[in-house]
Amino acid sequence: MKISKKPVVLVLTRNEKLGDAILRIPVYRALRLALPTHRIVCASDLDTVWRTTLAPIQPELIDEILVDQRLSSISQMRALIRRLGTVDLVLDLRSSKETPRSYVAAAGLPARYIANSVGFALRRNIAGFFEPRPPTNALRWHRMVELATGRLLPFDAKLPVFEKARDEALRLIPSGERFIGLSPGPTMNKFWHRQKWTDLARHIASDGIIPAFLLGPQETEQRNWIEKDGVSKIVDVGSIQDSALLPWLFHALADRAICIVAAESGLGHLAATRQGALLTLAGPSKARLWRPLTPYHWLVEAREFGSMKTEDIPLDVVVARVQEIVRWASNSAPGPSPHDQPKVGVADVQAVGAVLVPITSNTYP
Repeated sequence: MKISKKPVVLVLTRNEKLGDAILRIPVYRALRLALPTHRIVCASDLDTVWRTTLAPIQPELIDEILVDQRLSSISQMRALIRRLGTVDLVLDLRSSKETPRSYVAAAGLPARYIANSVGFALRRNIAGFFEPRPPTNALRWHRMVELATGRLLPFDAKLPVFEKARDEALRLIPSGERFIGLSPGPTMNKFWHRQKWTDLARHIASDGIIPAFLLGPQETEQRNWIEKDGVSKIVDVGSIQDSALLPWLFHALADRAICIVAAESGLGHLAATRQGALLTLAGPSKARLWRPLTPYHWLVEAREFGSMKTEDIPLDVVVARVQEIVRWASNSAPGPSPHDQPKVGVADVQAVGAVLVPITSNTYP
């Protein structure tokens, strides 16, 4: 931990997995823009994916990562704030039930404070008293920065494609080929039945589109039943020499895919940072609260069919949604953004010490 001579923004989080961290990208971009002279410090009670999969982009957004912090202790949080130096702003992004302790810990200190509480009511040295929170977590967290700085700020969610990942993606699926990415996720409680995945792949192939299964490190055993079907392309850790590049390869493929169809997982959120079409198959989670960052998001929830299990989502409904997306994509041409140019330098993923973690692990609390 460094004592900063710059004013500090302290962001409190909890056990960030890939989806959680990606949904907070607009927060850090807004902080960088509005408070360019501040040092941004992220403190977590457990570990965070910013030290692993997202390590290549962490310096752009966050100056220091602190893990294994005792954020359930008022005295420990207060000591942390004091140790960091001149803390100007504390943002507690955790759920409402966890925020009262940090509110007490910051009491009597000159720092501005705001928490992700109902109505953003837990705030100090920040104008206003109460306003309804936006419907998604990403919008709520971003709104906290706007309230803290007293002005509206861009909601900037796009991540550039890394040059090396783009080249690998073009090698595996050449430019001009039409494909849809399929991300089944691990075979756990959020898994759609494998027969439905292969049936969906056949429907896609019958329309002259390549179904491309994107398999994370925990899903390599799925290659067997996908290969038996014989209609799909498979992209997994065996497709590349540098395994640390795998999540960014999926990210680069999402940039050219007609759409990505994903179970609730980190891959869906990572794909969404290219602002393309994404279809989420949701089971037990509150998928609307954890809506990905793309404006082109389709959702099928098991609860629409009286269930909390992803496996109960009907195949014909998913096929119909995919066909709808294909029709939409044929008439849509999204414009460029500042993050559309390939990012060089970050291609050397191993150079920053990033190690691959399962990107399909559960990202929802």
